[in-house]
Amino acid sequence: MDIYNIKDTYIEFIRTYDNRVADNKNESRPYIGIILLIGNIKYYAPFTSPKPKHRRMHNDKDFRKIDGGRLGAINFNNMIPVPDEAIIPLCIRNEQNPQYRRLLQNQYNAILSDWESIQNTAETLHSLLFMPETELSRRDRSIKARCCNLPLLESVYNNWQP
Repeated sequence: MDIYNIKDTYIEFIRTYDNRVADNKNESRPYIGIILLIGNIKYYAPFTSPKPKHRRMHNDKDFRKIDGGRLGAINFNNMIPVPDEAIIPLCIRNEQNPQYRRLLQNQYNAILSDWESIQNTAETLHSLLFMPETELSRRDRSIKARCCNLPLLESVYNNWQP
């Protein structure tokens, strides 16, 4: 397990199919997250930076706190399929800002210790997003509505040309 960034050109490409894909442009920090393998497809699940509200929120089918929210969260609702060519490994030790480097290292350690639950969250959400609307509860339909359209994105992500 490592922490990654995704190439801007890939984000721009995939956003043309689904505008719910989180944009990489308006953040003061790079768009970072983890890679999960579901079936034979790699998925990128981005982090959100620590916010006071995360401590009050509960883990859900599309959201998982990192260290109880103290270190941010993983936004599974923004999970996208990603080809190998779009993945950029992030070298934590090369981060110039010591405070941010410490945050990244702490996130990495917390995620490692919670990896099995994180993988299960991703797989459960993936299954939900491929279910027909008629088989979903009202709550699950609401969750599906705020997530990226994985069936569509899986059908087009390999069309990206680096």
